[in-house]
Amino acid sequence: MAGTRKQQQSAADTVRELARQGLLARHFREASAEERRWLRAGAGEIAWPLVYLRVTRPVEHKRGHHHCAAGLHRLEPDCLERFHDDLDAVLDDLFVRAERPITNLEGWLTVQLPRATVDGHRRRRGRRGAAQRPRVPNWLAEALDRNTWLVELAKSVLDWVGVEATVSGGLWPLTAWTERRVVVTGDHTAGEAVVAAEIEVVLTAMRRRATWYERNVERPLGHKQAPVHSPVGDPSGGYAEPEPLALVPRHEIDDALLLELADRAITLMERRVAAGEEIHTVVAEVVGVVFGAIPASYGLDRDPGHDPVDAEQVAALVGDPERLASITTTVVELLGRRNRPSGR
Repeated sequence: MAGTRKQQQSAADTVRELARQGLLARHFREASAEERRWLRAGAGEIAWPLVYLRVTRPVEHKRGHHHCAAGLHRLEPDCLERFHDDLDAVLDDLFVRAERPITNLEGWLTVQLPRATVDGHRRRRGRRGAAQRPRVPNWLAEALDRNTWLVELAKSVLDWVGVEATVSGGLWPLTAWTERRVVVTGDHTAGEAVVAAEIEVVLTAMRRRATWYERNVERPLGHKQAPVHSPVGDPSGGYAEPEPLALVPRHEIDDALLLELADRAITLMERRVAAGEEIHTVVAEVVGVVFGAIPASYGLDRDPGHDPVDAEQVAALVGDPERLASITTTVVELLGRRNRPSGR
C-alpha cells in the first residue's frame, strides 16, 4: 500500500489528505510498520520547520546560543538532540490526536506545539526517574532560609538532573547559572567559583533527607550520559587529560574513607583490649597500621601530596606522647560507650 501511494503522491501530501478527512490517527494505528515510518517521515517534513521556528530558536536565543539560533544546520550536537526530541514529541502527539478533520495542518500543529513538547519533556524526565514537574519542597526552602537565589538554584538543580544535556568539563552548567545569578540577585561580581560553592550549599541541604535526595537527584543524575571529551593539544604535541567527572565531591569521599577506617580501628582495638592487651600499646599499633596503610589504588586520581592521610603523618602522630595520650583517652571513652548497656 505504501509503495502504491508513494507513486501517486508524497508522504507529506498523504498526511495532509488523511488529516483533512479526519482519518490520520486511525489510519496510522492500523498501518504496517513500514507505512508508519513513511507517514512519520511525511509528517516530519511538515512539522520540523514549525518546531525549529516556534520552539527551538526561541529557546536557543534565551540560552544565549545565538549560533544555534541562526539555522537548523548550525545546531550544536546537544541542541540538535533537543530539537529531535521535541520533533518526536510533536509527531507522537499528532498521530494520537488527529481523530477529526484538520483543514489547516500547519495551523493545528502550531497550536499544539507548546503542550506537545512540554508533555514530551515530562515523559522523558519520567523515564530518567526525575520529577516531571520539578519543584522545591517547603522543607528545602526552609533549609535554605528561603533565600531567593538559593531556592532558584535548587530548582535549577532538580531540573538539570532530569535532562539529557551535559556540559564538558563538569557536572553543572556553571556558566549559564552564573549568568542567571546576575539576573536574580543583581550582583555582577560573583563568578563561577561562587556559584559552585552555592551549589554545594544547596546539595548539602538536599542531603538532609537522604531518601528524597537519592530519588530526585542521584538516581536521575546517574542516567545522564557523560559528555564526549574533545582532546586539547599541548605544546609537546600530546593531549591533555580531561578532568574526571565527579558525581560526589572529593571531601565527601575522603570523609567516608576516614569514617570507615575509624570504625575498623575501633573494632580491632575493642577485640584486643577485651583479650587483655594494654590500651596504650593497642592504640599506637592499631592507629599506625590502619591509618598508615591506605590502599594505593585510592590515590591514583590524586596529585602527589594530596592524600587525606599518609604514613609519615600517622608515624609522627603516634610518636608524639601527648597526642597519643589524647587519642587513647578518646578511644577509652568510645569503647565505654560501645559497651555500655542500652537505656543507660
